[in-house]
Amino acid sequence: MEDVHGAEDLRPVIYVTGFGPFSGHAINASQLAVELLPREDIEEKLGVRLITEIVEVEYEYVKKTIPQRWKKYMPKLTVHVGVSNLAETLTLEQLAHNTGYEKEDNCGCVPIGGLCHSDGTDIIQSSIQMDMISSTLNKATCLKLPCAKSTDPGRFLCDFTYYLSLKEDKSRSAFIHVPTLQKFTAEEISSALAAAIKEMYLQVSKLDAMKEVTEDKNPLLKSVDHVDGLVE
Repeated sequence: MEDVHGAEDLRPVIYVTGFGPFSGHAINASQLAVELLPREDIEEKLGVRLITEIVEVEYEYVKKTIPQRWKKYMPKLTVHVGVSNLAETLTLEQLAHNTGYEKEDNCGCVPIGGLCHSDGTDIIQSSIQMDMISSTLNKATCLKLPCAKSTDPGRFLCDFTYYLSLKEDKSRSAFIHVPTLQKFTAEEISSALAAAIKEMYLQVSKLDAMKEVTEDKNPLLKSVDHVDGLVE
């Protein structure tokens, strides 16, 4: 990866997506909140490269795009963001589903057999401990939004997108549902979103550091990981 001057950018990547408009959401709160994230000083505070993208509300587009982004950016953390009419809080999703996708996307399409991935378990849980993130954020007096953990991402593009990232790496994938703009402003949502992303990144980084220490003490673990990777 290179910066604007052509030099290689070696900072860890945080990749964040929002969704564009879809039925019932001519202006998507997730899109506006994600577009405001660069104002939240995430790069400066964490020493990372923040990459944001607004994705189409289309199954085939997402199924093609998400794996490509993982390969291209090799993110330290990927966070997908979507809006929910039911959300009254910043909602941290713990898991995603592989089956049950019957709601039509913006193209009027649904996945064949309602399936996200042909080679996957029915449910994948993120290794990120969403209850811990929620607890930390709820103690932050500067945030307007409360925060809660959820285990029901909704069997639409949010759930679908999350599953694809969890399939890539469940140890560094997250999904956050945000409320509509009738409940909070885009700025309030973006600030809470930034706080959650920072806590997720710190948790992922801490676990990575612990893993490195363990592997240094037990060199055989690196060999096992390497062999497992070859087998896969």
